[in-house]
Amino acid sequence: MLQNTLSSTLSFHKSNGHISTLAAGDGGTMQELENAGRLVDKHLNYDSCFPSLLDMMKLPPQGGASVSGLSENDYPSGGDSRLLRHLHTLRKVPLPADLLHHFQHMQCNCMMGLFPEIKRAWLTIDSDIYVWVYEDGSDLSYFDGLHDTILSVGLVTPKAGVFKPYIEHLLCLATPTEIVLLGVSFSYPGESESSPCMNLLPEPLFSVSTDGAYILTVKGSNDGRIFLGAKDGSLWELVYQAEDGWFSRKCYKVNYSRSTLSYILPSFLSLSDDDPVTQVEIDNSRYIVYTLTEKGNISIYDLGSDGKGMSKVMTVSHNSIMNMAVMVAKTVDKMNFKNLVSICPVDKTESPHIHLVVITGTGVRLYYSTAPLNMPHARPYQMNLLHIRLPPGFAANALTHRPTKVHKALYSHGTGILCASESNESDVIWTVSRDQFPYHPSLAESQAVLAVDGYVWALADVTPPLWCSTLNPPTPQGTSPPLLVTQHQQAPRQLVLLSASGAHILTALRPVDQLKHLLQECGGADSNIIKEFFLSMSLQQACATALILAMDPNLQETRIAEWAREAIFRYGTVHLPNVAFSTFQNFQSPVYSFLPTQVSTPVQGQIMPHQQQQHQQPPQGDQQQYSPLHNALYLYLARILRPVWATPFIKEEVIDNKPILTCVLSSEEVSFLARHVDLMAKFMLANQGPGQNISNISLQNTLQGTPNQTMGLTTCVGDGNLGERASLLALRSLLAHALEVLRLCTVVTTHNFSLVTEGLSKEIRDQVRGVTLRDLILSGKDVCRNLIMALMDRYHGDNASIDAISMRLRDVCPSLYRIEDAKLSKANEIILAAKNNDNKAEKEKAFREAVELCKQIGQYVNVVGICSQLASGGWYEGVVDLCLSIASQRDPSGQALHYYKNNEPSDDPQGFMAFSSRMECYRVIVDHLNQLIGSSTISPPLSPPNIPNRPGPPVTPQQTMPSSDAGHFAEQMITLIVNSSDELAHVTLYQWLVDTGRTDRLLAISTPYLENFFTKPNSKHPLENLLWRYYERNKEYYKAAKTLSQLADQSGDTLLSVRIEYLSRALMCLSSSQMTTATSYADFMLHLEEKKDVARVQLMVLEAIQAKGGSSEVITSLNSGLLDITTLYEKYAEPWELWECKLAIVHCAGHSEHQLIRVLWTHIIDNELLLTESSPTSSRIDALAAKIKSLARLYSTSPNFFPLEHIIRTCEIRSVQLKAENSCWVVDALHDCGIPVSKLIAMYHRLYRSGDSVWEVERAPYHLLRILAHLFSMLTDSPVSIPSQERRALREECLDYIAEYLTDLGASADASAAIISSRLKTCQMKLEKS
Repeated sequence: MLQNTLSSTLSFHKSNGHISTLAAGDGGTMQELENAGRLVDKHLNYDSCFPSLLDMMKLPPQGGASVSGLSENDYPSGGDSRLLRHLHTLRKVPLPADLLHHFQHMQCNCMMGLFPEIKRAWLTIDSDIYVWVYEDGSDLSYFDGLHDTILSVGLVTPKAGVFKPYIEHLLCLATPTEIVLLGVSFSYPGESESSPCMNLLPEPLFSVSTDGAYILTVKGSNDGRIFLGAKDGSLWELVYQAEDGWFSRKCYKVNYSRSTLSYILPSFLSLSDDDPVTQVEIDNSRYIVYTLTEKGNISIYDLGSDGKGMSKVMTVSHNSIMNMAVMVAKTVDKMNFKNLVSICPVDKTESPHIHLVVITGTGVRLYYSTAPLNMPHARPYQMNLLHIRLPPGFAANALTHRPTKVHKALYSHGTGILCASESNESDVIWTVSRDQFPYHPSLAESQAVLAVDGYVWALADVTPPLWCSTLNPPTPQGTSPPLLVTQHQQAPRQLVLLSASGAHILTALRPVDQLKHLLQECGGADSNIIKEFFLSMSLQQACATALILAMDPNLQETRIAEWAREAIFRYGTVHLPNVAFSTFQNFQSPVYSFLPTQVSTPVQGQIMPHQQQQHQQPPQGDQQQYSPLHNALYLYLARILRPVWATPFIKEEVIDNKPILTCVLSSEEVSFLARHVDLMAKFMLANQGPGQNISNISLQNTLQGTPNQTMGLTTCVGDGNLGERASLLALRSLLAHALEVLRLCTVVTTHNFSLVTEGLSKEIRDQVRGVTLRDLILSGKDVCRNLIMALMDRYHGDNASIDAISMRLRDVCPSLYRIEDAKLSKANEIILAAKNNDNKAEKEKAFREAVELCKQIGQYVNVVGICSQLASGGWYEGVVDLCLSIASQRDPSGQALHYYKNNEPSDDPQGFMAFSSRMECYRVIVDHLNQLIGSSTISPPLSPPNIPNRPGPPVTPQQTMPSSDAGHFAEQMITLIVNSSDELAHVTLYQWLVDTGRTDRLLAISTPYLENFFTKPNSKHPLENLLWRYYERNKEYYKAAKTLSQLADQSGDTLLSVRIEYLSRALMCLSSSQMTTATSYADFMLHLEEKKDVARVQLMVLEAIQAKGGSSEVITSLNSGLLDITTLYEKYAEPWELWECKLAIVHCAGHSEHQLIRVLWTHIIDNELLLTESSPTSSRIDALAAKIKSLARLYSTSPNFFPLEHIIRTCEIRSVQLKAENSCWVVDALHDCGIPVSKLIAMYHRLYRSGDSVWEVERAPYHLLRILAHLFSMLTDSPVSIPSQERRALREECLDYIAEYLTDLGASADASAAIISSRLKTCQMKLEKS
């Protein structure tokens, strides 16, 4: 029922119902964090707005290709040449000395190349191959197991699952007769070794005959496929597998270039000359293979969308390539496109649209696409020229000469390398790079020229990959960001050129490396070239670059960091005038404003060049313009946090059909981010002004530019620049809080993030899943605290680990894990220990100690969690005590009670917050009462036997609390609340007792708050039903009667029968009251009796209308309240022709109008006969007799409302009309109602003597005499309890009547008259004898 987890113990820093702001540093607020976060968003957006490679090419709107390199801005050369220097010779490593003497034995051929994957160079001399580490010439290995001259060499990553794990690479060697695969492994003898030792397996893994094919080049894909370029222009694949197939061997070769006919015809009948394949390249990002032949023909092969297939797409001849280039660059000599020396695939992370770069012998680069621009991810089917890039030297005012005789070339990630053999002694290396101009709207590149000894045999880009690709995610456009954005974590690009004199290792300088070299050369920041560097890059970008040097911990003991800091404050805190440096006029920094409501989040999706231009518009209106240093600080922080700022930081994966949460970064990677944030925070702290807090934004000046002129933020951020003050303060808050969040994540990931979070509830998992670092820093306090609690939960029971982790968290994230949290953690440990303690006294003592500890810091306690822990240990007394205490602490001034007593007004937000805070505490008590009451009253249902889900012993059922204990604890909690003075707690308890139907227990409570609870006005659920019982229980009968009367009168959905019951109970209460002599009592009694009579009539009307099928609206209106007599008559009885109800209404009102009453009786009699119209006559007569009897019982004592003579006349007429067999049924019915025979004889005699002609009309002139004869018989046959004197008078009167009747009958000749006369004579004889 309850969980033993620390995550249920700690709260989320609530104070007075509000979630308190998490101060990250002095004066930090959530608003500051939000404002700073928006500026980070803006700077990240700016970093994502660089133009793509396709945008820089400026393709014509009407389609076709473009050309560049003819303008001076394409290769900027103004100013000091050192500003454009981007290439640096790192070192030169000669060939191993042990290798040189092997050249003496060369007979046929030698080749040399590079294996950049394993940092090795290789050399073949005839049939032998030698491999060594090119960085220092060590670890020389060789293989001499071949008998033929080696023609080509390749290093390949093996396919997965084919070889043993220790075989890390395959060395493919091709000779004129065979192709051999050798296994390559590495040994790691010790930490002292600078690099692992390479081992070649002595025996080949596979050997395949060439069948006459001369293999000149070998290239392997990332997934282990091996492609071979042959002398005849064919492209082969060497297929290898672990086992033989049904129709294939373990290793065989496949030709993808020749048709089936070529295998049939002999070689001397070949229809074309050989065109050897000189280069095979694979685009592993798109699964495309390109080949270049000696004659300049290029073929394209498609490996399929999964890289497993193979099909030839097309071959483009050299003439087609050259003619198309000439058509685009019409002013360029055709000879510049004649010789093709290299093809270089372009990874899709560099450009989704550009697929291939072709480099000519004069250094011209041709950019191609194999798919339409509007469908860049389509499979290749064309080779479309998009752009021609001419090398340096083609501009009209070019200061440099052009490259010539290029024999080796490479293009990699925006950098081009050309090896030109301009003399026999040395090669000239040309490098061009656009890394310095990522935001230029057109393709602008820096250039460098370097001479190397000897002829370059091979070159390769050996830049080490980022140690974690997660730290360099692609931009929203899917491409890699510019080097300018990632230079703080990206190693400098390295190039290796291999010549006969050895390996030349070159470094392509990043902007930060350029600045470092310039500072070293100039001996400080006070130099024109440093100034030009800042202006050329833009002050903001240059300051962000200089921050890398100023914060580098490895440079803190050198002058470089000091000079970088000096440059930052010299050029970043003042706005320098633009220098006449035309080359860089297009690279000015965009203007930023600190307007939180106008700052957008990073753009999701592709950003076009016009958006980039919008970022560079000048400020308008009242936009705040900040110093370059301000913008650089935000920009640098944005670049640090870019990997996970706006992308999911925590994700959910499914492993073994079980969802688990993982962090996208490892603990080392999170620590890397935290370290950079920490360095930035320390930089800002170290540059505070002496004796001033950073909230004053006064960084100490480090530089005196001119006499009496300071260059620090004190000058830049003056009293009038309040916007920048606020912005930098927000940045400080963001840094402090981001550092705590990252350090917390480092701790959690160190302890296995998946295991730490596996116990989180589904609700919390949904909250954590997909959260970004931005969310964690700006609004993820709940998530951070849930992670802390999950971490603490993992080590519960291990006090040493808990204490260590607690101290660690207090050290790295004091704002997220405060001293109050540590105390709560201690309280939780005490509770867990107490729950396992069998000693009752010690257990209670520990529980009390934990509760007291929690009460000391009640504002920070998650009352739900800690009470769950107490309840799981059976300490419900502590649950009530803690909840009432925390409720009091949350509302010390009693605003909640005032809010409640004033009917919860909507214009009292403070009262509402106080009331809500208290109710959170009371709701915990109610929840535990519900659990206890459920345990004490609900028994688990008996389930039928079923088959177990899995084999093994039976599953132990979950332990539940005995019902007697649950009931005891529930009563204990109720008693504690009743004995407290917290009125709102009483109200909550009373309401719970009402909601759960425990009204008897509620009425048994004797407190001064109960009557107020019952009588509170404007209650959503009126409690008068309980109030009258409360009054009756306390013998306040008059108040009970008043309440019952109000219940009967109130409108609503109370049934009318219930209202009548209320009135009856009210009369009973009044009869028990001691106020029976009071005038008010008598009046009230009379009022209730009258009201009850009318209510009964209303019930009669309701039942009559229901019998007639009245609508629900009418039924509801009659049930909704008590109505008056007039309304009942006019609105219901009259329209619905309710004759009996009308009679009841006039009777209740005492309205005795004779004519009206006779009319009503006539309608009652006729209506009854009408209802039984389809029945036999006897049944109809019986129904009418029954109706007469029922009404007679009600009205026979009131002659005004029971007109007997009219009733008799009407019924007898209807009897004659119906020809009833029993003509005396009226007399029998009335006699059964208690009407004496004497009265009936008098009534019938009066009717007979009235001379009413109706009997003649109905042809029953003697009908009444027949009835009278029956009455006389009843008089003589049945004993009548009439006094003797009255009997004598009645006998004489009856004899007189009979004599008159006989006279009348004697004059009639009707047969029926004789019968009646006979009966009368018989009666006469009996009367005379009596």
